[in-house]
Amino acid sequence: MPLPSDVEDAFSCLPLALVRVGPDLRVQWCEEGFAHKTGVALHAGGDLRDALERTRSLDALERAIRDGASHTGHVITRALRQVRVQVKPASAGEAAGVWLVVEPSGVDDEGAFSQAVQEIARSVGETLEVDSVCAAAVVALVRCAHVRRAEVFLCEEEGGSLRRVAVSDLAGSESPEATFDSQSDPFRQALALRQAQLGIQRGYGDSMGSIFAAVPLCAPRRTVGLLLLYKEQGTSFSVRELDLWSAAANQLAVAVENARLLREAKAALQVREEFISIASHELKTPLTPLKLGLFTMERRLSSGQPVDLATVLKSKRQVDRLVGLVDDLLDASRLDAGRLALDLAPLEVGQLVAEVVDHFRAAFERPFAVEVPRERVWVRGDRDRLEQVLVNLLENAHKYSAPEEPIVVTVERSQGEARIHVQDHGIGIPGADQSQVFQRFYRARNVSHRHFGGLGLGLFISHSIARLHGGALSMRSAEGKGSTFSLSLPRMAPHDVRRLPHRLLLLDEDQTQEAAAEQVLLSEGFEVLTARDGAEALRRATHLPVDLIVLSTSATQGQTSVFLETFATLPRARPVPILLAGDERPWWAHEGTSLCTRPYRPEDLVTRVRNALSVERRSTAEAPLDLLSSRT
Repeated sequence: MPLPSDVEDAFSCLPLALVRVGPDLRVQWCEEGFAHKTGVALHAGGDLRDALERTRSLDALERAIRDGASHTGHVITRALRQVRVQVKPASAGEAAGVWLVVEPSGVDDEGAFSQAVQEIARSVGETLEVDSVCAAAVVALVRCAHVRRAEVFLCEEEGGSLRRVAVSDLAGSESPEATFDSQSDPFRQALALRQAQLGIQRGYGDSMGSIFAAVPLCAPRRTVGLLLLYKEQGTSFSVRELDLWSAAANQLAVAVENARLLREAKAALQVREEFISIASHELKTPLTPLKLGLFTMERRLSSGQPVDLATVLKSKRQVDRLVGLVDDLLDASRLDAGRLALDLAPLEVGQLVAEVVDHFRAAFERPFAVEVPRERVWVRGDRDRLEQVLVNLLENAHKYSAPEEPIVVTVERSQGEARIHVQDHGIGIPGADQSQVFQRFYRARNVSHRHFGGLGLGLFISHSIARLHGGALSMRSAEGKGSTFSLSLPRMAPHDVRRLPHRLLLLDEDQTQEAAAEQVLLSEGFEVLTARDGAEALRRATHLPVDLIVLSTSATQGQTSVFLETFATLPRARPVPILLAGDERPWWAHEGTSLCTRPYRPEDLVTRVRNALSVERRSTAEAPLDLLSSRT
């Protein structure tokens, strides 16, 4: 009896799907609902191999089809689904070929899911220790789910790499999954898309390879790792099954995240306790000698005796130390609240470094070396805050290195950046501590509170100030060999630098002549400093570099000497050129020194000043005049 016309409608009610394939593996006929049932898209005339992954199980299927032999096995589709295939040879007298009976392989076992979730929840209730929770989870999954192996990988907080924290003990140690490649596409896609991905682990020793699922551990705000599930031979992951294990993975992710938060809370409490202990010690250290000094002064004053100046100076030093500690605490508080404001202005890095190092030279008897590029390096920065960073770096270099070892400060002018390097040859920082040195209250393990004071806030504040400037503070160190801290800041744009006024220092013993020259130069856009207000005013006015000195040749030798001696005490990063004003060059001046007429003629004065500045800009190999050579 011929088959009814609606036989294919009846086929759609069956879980099995039929396809007829010729010896050349070309599809001869395909059931209409084949793709819906199996997830494999086939059409008449197409090659069966185009829809299947190349594995040894596919080789066995090909041989059976070509030989017209019966066969039963599992193959993996291009969509990474595993299906069970039965080969039924065509009857005698029919066209050459075979019938393939195909059915999906996989289970939707909500009972197994429920049992696994209960065991994970039980382990979370017993402990929040991450490794213990993950270990209990993989064992529960292997016991309850249709998987032969389960592994948990967590994302490292630094660098984003994956670390295996748990693996089921129901698989042999020689399995190829023991070699984990976190750059494999399924792993990367699972982490990036926050969705389960399927992959094939080949070479497991069986005929088909091993299907695995990479299930992301998705906490509410971030992906914390991966759950890897490897199937038993002959089974696969259905869509429903992946949904179930994704839900279980998310529960595990929440447990991991809660454990991390608990660990961070405990660490924060420990840091707070250590800080209170250190702060109490550090604040008490200067208070004790300060109290004794004040008691001594009180006793001497009450008895009519003079107060020893040394006692006053010692007390002042302890007060300064207390002020520094309190300022650090206030800065840390302002940074937390986002209230640390910057007063940005053009700043020449070489000049700043020269000034700070000069103060350290005066305070400490130790060698310092400063290397500054010939060209000026301009940034927009808060001078006081950047000085605070440099002072902190130099104090650390001084504190953690021997007095005879030099401290080297280098200014580097790179593409778009200004860099300041502070190098010492001291105790260095252990490798395990280097990633944490910029955290608040952190002190390296080779630093004892007894021998090295401090709250552990200096580097945290310095790092924060660098970031507020759009820069960075980095470090290279080796324990026992010293450290190099590098401060990077964005350089000012060249067109902004060109708009900065040139700074001239004018010295003329005749106040009428000096005032006339000052008025001319100011009208031409120069910034003019004079020494008429005394040496202290001159010191206060030279936080920025001086581009040129205009010096009268008619000044007496004594007047000139006083000026040169005063200017020589000011820190400078580079030599300063001189323009002499007078009829002839004095005996002490070099022959190449520029001259301008005096009494000043406005046009000649401006022309000579501009020429001298132009020569200075063109000169990069050596200073135009070594009369005022750099002291750094």
